[in-house]
Amino acid sequence: MKKFISVILFLSVLAFSLSSCSVQDKSVITVNDTTDVDAAVFTYFLNDAYYSDKGYTESECIDIATSESLKYIAVNTRFAQTAGSLTLDEKADVSQEVNALWRIYGDYLTEIGVTKDAYFKIKQYEYCKENLRFSLYDTNGTQPINEAYIQQYFTTNYVGIKYFYQELYTVKSADEIAAMSDYDRKIYESSKQSAQSRYEYISSLANYVNSSVYTMNEAFMAATGEIYADVSVSATVIDKQSSSFSAEFIDAVTMQSVGSAFIITNSDRSYIYLIERIDLLDTKYDFYSQYRDICLKAVSESYFNNEINSWVQSYTAVRHLSVAEKCLTDIKKVDRSKYVGTDGYEFNSFQLKR
Repeated sequence: MKKFISVILFLSVLAFSLSSCSVQDKSVITVNDTTDVDAAVFTYFLNDAYYSDKGYTESECIDIATSESLKYIAVNTRFAQTAGSLTLDEKADVSQEVNALWRIYGDYLTEIGVTKDAYFKIKQYEYCKENLRFSLYDTNGTQPINEAYIQQYFTTNYVGIKYFYQELYTVKSADEIAAMSDYDRKIYESSKQSAQSRYEYISSLANYVNSSVYTMNEAFMAATGEIYADVSVSATVIDKQSSSFSAEFIDAVTMQSVGSAFIITNSDRSYIYLIERIDLLDTKYDFYSQYRDICLKAVSESYFNNEINSWVQSYTAVRHLSVAEKCLTDIKKVDRSKYVGTDGYEFNSFQLKR
């Protein structure tokens, strides 16, 4: 079981009996005797920890929620201290995101004790957090990250291709073929033969490119029958860790050198890709500018977490453990199964990442 290493801080754990008012009206954590984390905000982070796939114990979940709540306070405090302000577009994005997601998750969140107001504050905090990140590590930030490091992350974790795809024929199962009439079976066999010829033709185009007989654009034009195939074929960026393409497909692409032409097909040769691996940093595709913020966030993550933790370490925090435990009890008693199948509902999607 993965153990959680909490942020270094001073926690005085107090216990007290709950009054008749709702637990959500209670403070779970008090920071520096001035700032409170209410149960609605704490419950959001606690729910995320409790239903993660990390196998945390209940005690660890409470510690994680405590740590996340303190980061929430730290980020909001630092954002205010630096006179930070969300743009009108960002404020509109927060409102739209909250309203859209609340329609999906609102009933569940309300049942565990997370109010819409708390949900709004958490989403706003996420935007403030990213603003702080870029004020530290972007080009004009106070601690800018070397651009070459960001580019290296991009080219290591992503791969670019320009490709033409064609389904050559629709594969039929043995039972489907057996059920065909003689005429339909002949048509099917004829389609497979035509597909084989088409497969061999497109394969030859890749060979022509690699032997310098064709340029890649000429090969795409020959495959598509279009004059401007360099525009009509698809150029895309593939995330090696998360992609609609299979791992086998990504591995096959990654093995090829930039600028090379190749094909990818399946064992039945029922479809074919004619592919050129492209340079992700080639400015004519503008891919790097599209993905730079994502890559900057990834390479700065450990630095930023350390920075936030350094803010937290200056706090004196009092956690009211009995309230925290009551929040967990409220989460556990909700029957999540009744929400499964709700349109657009995924339990792991509470935090829409920017």
